[in-house]
Amino acid sequence: MPSSSALLCTYRHRLLLSVYLFGLLYIDTNGDDIIWFINNIISQPTVVAGHSNGALTTAYIAAYGGENVVGAVLEDPPVFSTQGEGWEESFAYVDTYKNLHDYDESDKSECWEAYYLRHCYWGQLYMKDTMPSLANYAQNYHEKHPDDYVKIGFMPSSAWSIFKYAQHYDFAYGEHFYDLSWVHGLTHEKILSDIEIPCVYLHAKEDRSADGILLCAASREQAERAVGYIGSNCTLLETDTNDHNIHTVHKDFYIDAVNSMGK
Repeated sequence: MPSSSALLCTYRHRLLLSVYLFGLLYIDTNGDDIIWFINNIISQPTVVAGHSNGALTTAYIAAYGGENVVGAVLEDPPVFSTQGEGWEESFAYVDTYKNLHDYDESDKSECWEAYYLRHCYWGQLYMKDTMPSLANYAQNYHEKHPDDYVKIGFMPSSAWSIFKYAQHYDFAYGEHFYDLSWVHGLTHEKILSDIEIPCVYLHAKEDRSADGILLCAASREQAERAVGYIGSNCTLLETDTNDHNIHTVHKDFYIDAVNSMGK
């Protein structure tokens, strides 16, 4: 399985490379693959944009990519938590990576999609009584359509569209986040401090559950600290909601940030 993929397009007279990550690798090996692609295939000024874990890899590319990397958009990266700071009190841990780990250790008597719906944090938080039925529905769908991804047409696609990629997901990649090994001996502080090019940090508004779980990728304090490590060449912009997918929920906000890299 490839370690990473990217969407490349021409935008405002510069190339925009959007980073998506999957596979059994680490931040530096993912980042070095894309740096090689930029310098050997694109070979011209390129703006790199990444979301979530891809935003952390984008930070690595911004720091070590060389002269062809001229700008970066860091869309809601899980700074500091994915190297251990408050990790077990983060939404990513309790909703995704712990469940990935626990499922991989289980007898796999049901499909991943059903297991996730039965145990996901957002379900327990907002729809606890409904989730067992949804999990059963997902299992039945999987058994009837084993070669298709699970679709739950009576729910918003935002709740299940991620299942489209579940069949191709390498659980060992998730394990690197569960055990905090994805940073591969590096630190976020070092990577961020080494960025010298212009960049924008897009932060989803901080929100916490009643039991203290951080319902966004990073707290406001973590985001401000990250920008502080980067320095004056980085602008922090915050949305008015905790929605992690800024590029879909706040499209104009995201496009404006990308546009700023073309000036």
